[in-house]
Amino acid sequence: MANVEQISQVAMQVITYAGLAKSSYLEALKYYRENDQTAYEQSMSNGDVSFSQAHEAHLQLLQQEMNTQEPQITMLMAHAEDQLMSAETIKTLIQEIILLIESRGK
Repeated sequence: MANVEQISQVAMQVITYAGLAKSSYLEALKYYRENDQTAYEQSMSNGDVSFSQAHEAHLQLLQQEMNTQEPQITMLMAHAEDQLMSAETIKTLIQEIILLIESRGK
């Protein structure tokens, strides 16, 4: 049987770290716009660390599901996965925006 309390704890970790990643990535774009390359790189790096933490928590739950062969999904977990995908999308968009700006000579 699925442990809803554990799933909820992992979901909250994913939501927290994904939210931190999204904030860092958006902050990085602001720093880039302000021509602060060091702060831009640090914010992107911070976002990557937070994203990795979110991804690791999510992977832990997926591995548990595979080992027990029990679905481990709750509405909270669905929200967490949505936040994780959103963080990844924001990072990709920001990287593309930076490339676009650079290709036009800032």
